[in-house]
This record gives sequence, C-alpha cells and structure tokens, in this order.
Amino acid sequence: MVRVTYIGLAAIVPLVLAGCGIGGAPSASPSSSAQSNTSASSPMTSSAKPTTASPQNSSVSGVYAIAVNKTAQMVQAGHEASFVITATTNTGQPASNQPVTFYIGPMVPLSGNAPVAWYQSGTTSGSSYIASYSKTTNHQGQATLVLRGQPTKSMEMVGVSVGGLSSYVAGKGALGSMDAWWTTPSTMPSAPVGDYVTVSPFITKVSGGSSPKISVITGSPKGPIPNASVDFIPKPTSMASSMSSTGGMMVMTSSTGKAAYSVMVPSAGLLPIRIVATEGSAMTRVAGGMNALFVGS
Repeated sequence: MVRVTYIGLAAIVPLVLAGCGIGGAPSASPSSSAQSNTSASSPMTSSAKPTTASPQNSSVSGVYAIAVNKTAQMVQAGHEASFVITATTNTGQPASNQPVTFYIGPMVPLSGNAPVAWYQSGTTSGSSYIASYSKTTNHQGQATLVLRGQPTKSMEMVGVSVGGLSSYVAGKGALGSMDAWWTTPSTMPSAPVGDYVTVSPFITKVSGGSSPKISVITGSPKGPIPNASVDFIPKPTSMASSMSSTGGMMVMTSSTGKAAYSVMVPSAGLLPIRIVATEGSAMTRVAGGMNALFVGS
C-alpha cells in the first residue's frame, strides 16, 4: 500500500468521482419544500447558494456511518432501481428519525464524462429521476430510494445526506456515491443485468491517521462472483483531475466474491476511495465505478 498525505475539505479542488472518472460538479440549490415531487427547483448549478452540510458536520446529528445494500448495480432498461441505506451512530445503534436527502447525477456510462448537474430529492427537477424516497430514517435507521427506469446506456450517480453526515459537497458533487446503470443483455459494452457491488463501509467517520479496512462483495443473480478484479483507488488532491480507473491496489475476490483493502485516513479531512470491479482478461465491468468516503476526525 502506498501512503499518501491528504488535506482537508477546504483544500480539495473541485471534483466529482463519477462512474467513469472524476470531474467538476455544480453546487446544490435548496429545495423550497420538504415534500417530494412537489416543490419547485432548478438543476443544481454553480451559481446556486450552497446549503448542504459537509461530511465534517456529522456530529450535529450523531450519524456516524451510512451503509447501503447495493453500492453499484446493473438494472434492466426501463425498470426502476432501488437502494436501501442504513444510518448508525458511533455506538452502532440505528440513527432513527434523521432527515434524508438524495442527490442524483445523470451521466453516460464509460464515457469518461462526469455528471454536469446534480438534482436534489424534494425538488421538481429531482422528481424527474426519483420515483419515491424516504424523507427520514425509520426506527431501524433505514431509508429507501427508488429511481425511475431509464433507457439503456444511462447511468445515475447518487449521493446521500443523513442528518449531518453527507457524501455530497456543494461545488464538488458526491464524493461518496452509489450508482445505477441501465442496460440490456444485448447492449455492448455493458455488464450482466442484476450484477452488483456492495462496499462496506460506504460513508463513515474514522479516527484520523487510522488504517481502516474497506470490504467489497461482488454478486450476481446466480450468487457471488469469484476471481473478479477489484481496483481500490484513493483519490487525494494530486489525482483530483484524473479520470483514470487504474493506479490503486488491485485485489482479486475470493470464492465468496469478497475482497478487502486497508487505507490510510488523513488526520482531519476527506478520503474518497474509487472502486472499480471487473471480470476476466477483457476486464469486463461487474458494475459501474462507485466511491466510498472516509471522514477523518
């Protein structure tokens, strides 16, 4: 493992770790209503006033970590895509009754172009992409997002905010992101419908200077995907303009589809980890690229 020195949020140059790379992202505009699909809003542009709490404010609500059932998934074209997130406190208890916001960044998979706009749940523009979503976590700390079905060769990156812990940073986009990639069995290039990758932890606070382990599970409707190559790519500021999916540590999945990697977290700041899983000598994607996020404190 190569250790790299990272700096905090204030010094991070604009970036968004997209399914096919990293690029600039507009800032978020506040929603005018708490009701989903009813409030008026324009796409999140760089001229909008930032209102989203940064990940470093997570102590406000006591939300310590956000997990997700599928971090990246391949979806049949035209079908809805669902994600279930779970928020916990620093003692591992469910973070219940916390406000939840999702951020959608549409893009073209494998294009090398990051999302050019982000759309917030609870806004009119967001409702074009979101079929339904939870506004608060339930007693188990869970919230659900359902994305509207899209045509083949469509992808949407998804950032999330629960309480004061957020993977979306105004002006930089979703530094920690899930993704849904719509395809068909005959679409090329693509990955099989139903394949997915789950990253654990997804978004979490950790002690600065620590070396936590990040785990990945690759799966399909038929079961685990063994012998897949998983690239773990820390993204410090020196790599912020890079859209490469290589350069990190490559780990092969076990017979149960699992792979793990230890990272070095900065003493205070953000460390996004880009994760790309591929299969075979042709390096066919298992799913889109996704981004875990560690918050040093």
